[in-house]
Amino acid sequence: MLTKILDTPEIWSIQVELPQNPLRNLNAYVIRTKDGSLVVDTGFNRPECREALWEGVKKLGLDMECTSLFLTHLHSDHIGLAEDFVKLGCKVYMNSIDHNYFCHIKAGDVWPYMEDLFRREGFPAEELPRQAAENQGRRYAPEHTFPVIPVKDGMRLHLEDLELVCIHTPGHTPGHMVLYLPQEQILLSGDHFLFDITPNISVWKDAPHSLEDYLESLRKIAELPIRLTLPAHRAGQRDVKERIGEILEHHAQRLEEIWETVAKEPGMDAHTIAAKIRWSARGTPWTQFPPHQKWFAVGETLAHLYYLKDQERVHREESEDHVRYFPL
Repeated sequence: MLTKILDTPEIWSIQVELPQNPLRNLNAYVIRTKDGSLVVDTGFNRPECREALWEGVKKLGLDMECTSLFLTHLHSDHIGLAEDFVKLGCKVYMNSIDHNYFCHIKAGDVWPYMEDLFRREGFPAEELPRQAAENQGRRYAPEHTFPVIPVKDGMRLHLEDLELVCIHTPGHTPGHMVLYLPQEQILLSGDHFLFDITPNISVWKDAPHSLEDYLESLRKIAELPIRLTLPAHRAGQRDVKERIGEILEHHAQRLEEIWETVAKEPGMDAHTIAAKIRWSARGTPWTQFPPHQKWFAVGETLAHLYYLKDQERVHREESEDHVRYFPL
């Protein structure tokens, strides 16, 4: 579905369906000017997403020789179709941190490390193969690596008389970026924050402070004057500062819940802790969570446990094959 968001600047949303995914769809945005266009994010590398995205592009009549692609972060529902643009000769902009991470994933350097880390944190080894098979981020990623123009915090892009500021907002991924139009006070927020669901904050190879990074990034964006926010999923007609306040409070409460769980039963691993805390799963008990859902939950639990460790509120006791947590 193609929807016009604004006349000036001219911004469109292409709703890209994400089949069998709780996010339901991706909002791919198109900023169109007389001199060229910028597409923001793509959808998964699967036929349904490709059909929806390119149907929208075709209806807009974009001249692909004057069209570029901006990728907010490395998750496959955002970069899955990047190779389509590369094959057409389009410039692709992406933060080098996430692009390098994606290249390491394709080289096979990341998933074995993460699976071993989760196994040591209590994730059942027998559930890891099913998690890998069901994880849509792994199934529908781009087939190959692709070249990008690296963007950094504060870098400015220009479309005709429009100025777009690239802002680094690590947390959801280490190199997550948002785009800000300062004159128009418009924010294209990617997955940095959403308005009716809370983005997953997990742990990453070589990025042990993802929750701290995320909280700082939220406060950074809260300082901007924002008239309109365009999120990557769902709708965005709410006050930004109010929503950021809700997310900060959510993580404060989650930190206390996890600390209290550790204090009540010292010596548990992260998987056991995750099974004991509350999740928004429409009443589904932990025992019925599919492995990929448990993976996300354990990852988020670990991000909070690492934060509590940095705050010297929990102690992480490691043996050769297992990690347990104790209150301080």
